[in-house]
Order: sequence, then structure tokens, then C-alpha cells
Amino acid sequence: MRKVYNLPPGWPVPSPGWRPDPDWQPNTQWSMPAGWQLWVDVPDTAMLGEDAVFIEVPDEEVRKASRRKPLRIVGLAAVAVLVFFVGFGVGNGGQESAGIAAAEASASAAVAAADAEADAALATVESEKEALAETQDALDTDEAKLVSDQKSLKAKASGLAQQVEKLDDREAAVKSAEAKVEVRETEATEREDAVEAAEAAGPAAEEPADDGSADTGGDVYYENCDAARADGAAPVYSGDPGYGSHLDRDGDGVGCE
Repeated sequence: MRKVYNLPPGWPVPSPGWRPDPDWQPNTQWSMPAGWQLWVDVPDTAMLGEDAVFIEVPDEEVRKASRRKPLRIVGLAAVAVLVFFVGFGVGNGGQESAGIAAAEASASAAVAAADAEADAALATVESEKEALAETQDALDTDEAKLVSDQKSLKAKASGLAQQVEKLDDREAAVKSAEAKVEVRETEATEREDAVEAAEAAGPAAEEPADDGSADTGGDVYYENCDAARADGAAPVYSGDPGYGSHLDRDGDGVGCE
């Protein structure tokens, strides 16, 4: 993987061959879009376009060495000061060598301590970066789950709306069927009442067979039930105009049932 410089929009384009110093920081007056990543990781085999402004940055070892540089300078300065003061004590042969050796040892110990402190600080920074990356991954996972849950809820709401629509259609169909049943029950009740009335009135007087107009209830005559239905008279009850025994085959007083 390589860390490359991701140029934000509106920033000045670096000159060809520019490599940032490990301690380089952008101008504070340059604005950067929210969430923009200035340094991004790309595979070593990635191909970058000619128009893309991607510039490799120094590797991590160079950056660490650069961060430890001030501490090394401090240690070397301490060595120089010790050597300077030890120089005033020159003149006693062995004491001079011992003083220099002690100064060098002290300076080396100071440099080693500074290096250890710098390494510890870098380790802390790396640990914090890893923790931050894990937190960001967890946030991304939660966000993806939230989006998935929202889609699932929308799908369930759509399905529920369809079920409610089907229930409304079924309820309307049931009401229509109930209305038809009520109409049929009313018609059946009317027929039963008509039969009871006919039975209570007694059998109708028989007319001469050759007449063909017996029990017609007047001058109206229907040759058959089709003619009675065509005239809108069916069913024809005993005593009604057009009633005849030839229309009432079961003799219950109601013809063309």
C-alpha cells in the first residue's frame, strides 16, 4: 500500500516532482470539504491517471525518524554542554578521560531515553489511530444496518397497505353478497305470502276447456309464461289479469314462477 496526497478541490496544484516534508502541514487558510481525506492508501499496483494529482509521501520509518529528530538534537546538545564543562577540568590526565567517558555515557543514556519516549509516543498515536479506525468501521456498519432496516420497514409498510386494500375489497364483496341475500329473502317471503293468500282464497272456478281463457281475470290472456314475462306480468297470481290455469302447472295459485 502507498499513502498518496489527495488534492482537495480549489487547492493549488503542487509543482512536478514535489515531495512533502514529513512535518508538512497545509495552509490553514485553505478550506477542505467536510470528511475529506488528505492522505489515502492505494495499492502498490494501482495506476494513477496523468491528470490526477497523487503524490507519494515518505514511508512511515522516515516519518518516525523525522519526529525523533528534535529529541536527538536535544540529546546531542546535552552531550556538547557536558563535554564543554568537562574540558575545563583537563589537566589531571586520568581524571580528564574519566570525565569525558562519563559525559558520553550520560549523553548516550539521555539520547536512548529520548528515543524510547518518542517510540512510546508514536505507539500511543498509532494505537489511537487504530481505535479511531475501528470506531469509524463500527459507525459505517451501524449506518449500513440502519439503511437496511429502513428499506425493510418500507417494504413491510407497502405490504401492509396492500393487505388492507385487499381486506377492504373483501368487505365490500361481503356487503354486496349480503344485500343480494336480503333481496332474495324478501322475494321468497313475498312468494310465500302470495301462496298462503291463494290457499286461503280456495281453488279457482274451472272454466270451459274449449274457451282457453279460464281464470284469466279479464280480457288479458297470455299464451305462455314467455309472453307473461315479456309483458312484465310474471309471476301471475290467481285473480290477476292474465292468470290462467295453463300458466299454473302446480296449481298453487301462482303462475310463471
